[in-house]
Amino acid sequence: MNDSSAALILADGSRFEGIAFGAPAEAAGPAACYTGVVGYQEVLTHPSYRGAVLVLTYPIVGAYGTSGEDNESPAVQAAGLVVREASRTFSNFRAERSLAALMAEAGLAGIREVDTRAVAVHLREAGEMPAAIVPAEEEADAVAARLQADRAEAGASPDLLAAVTWAGRREPDGQARSRLALLNLGVAESLLAQLADLGCAVEVLPADASADDLLAAGGDGVLLAGGPGDARRLPAQIETVRGLLGEAPLLGVGLGHQVLALALGCEIEAMRTGHRGLNYPVRDHTGGRGAITVQHHAYAVSRERLGEGVEVTHTNFNDGTVEAIRSTAARARGVQWHPGRDEMGRPSPLLREFCEGVG
Repeated sequence: MNDSSAALILADGSRFEGIAFGAPAEAAGPAACYTGVVGYQEVLTHPSYRGAVLVLTYPIVGAYGTSGEDNESPAVQAAGLVVREASRTFSNFRAERSLAALMAEAGLAGIREVDTRAVAVHLREAGEMPAAIVPAEEEADAVAARLQADRAEAGASPDLLAAVTWAGRREPDGQARSRLALLNLGVAESLLAQLADLGCAVEVLPADASADDLLAAGGDGVLLAGGPGDARRLPAQIETVRGLLGEAPLLGVGLGHQVLALALGCEIEAMRTGHRGLNYPVRDHTGGRGAITVQHHAYAVSRERLGEGVEVTHTNFNDGTVEAIRSTAARARGVQWHPGRDEMGRPSPLLREFCEGVG
């Protein structure tokens, strides 16, 4: 493991000392604090973190190694990794290699021995901002100036989408019970696996697909799934979803939820501190129940500026942000969280409801 000194520098000039590990490189991008206790490989490969400098608040990272089965996309998507302690050993019956080996192969720069909880507190109080992992001899003011100059391009979604979108087809193991089209804004492998378990044949179309393409491919319904960046910078995708309204059942997930909201006339706002972790509590206003959810986002639907015929169905218990919407005029709903399997490994009830409703 590399033992050369390094620094994490934020756009406001804040500096956090550490030691380089992973690939011998520098990294820069929006700082994103992830609070989950496990799941470092899934997060590093999740399309929602494309180009981000990922700060993991759990103090020991890498203890169970990595396995190709856990990738959420074919490649590492984060630009850099910040941890408190990088485990020098790993032990798990599924492990294939260490976290450091994965980072070296992917060219991912990292910094360890950083007080990541202090970084998280600073970003919570000062607001999220770009960050860079650089050699220790770099001057904080000079790096901060570069980050400020590049800040206007942070979250440039068209460029991010181009790196994570792809086309293909996923079939269930048995007889297909429904046919879906998926507008790929950065879909996660775990979502596709759940759809396959539910008997859905899924035609995955790239982010530049038209409404006609999606309707021709879908048959029963359309998912809008992903991904990284700011939905407000995706006018083509918003227009595509407008063309789908009323033509097929729609379900938006993550970035897809925000694109759907914009197509319905809602407004999106940047959050001071994003939601990134495994345990965000959500209240269901339609049934009075609560749920613990997985979230990966830094933007949210504005509750004060909803489109006509749009109602909020779920909000966050902690800060009241909008977590889900539905249209009263079109067969369309969106959820900000990423639907995951339950404690028994069964597919998300949300996905099951959608698939059974269109099948």
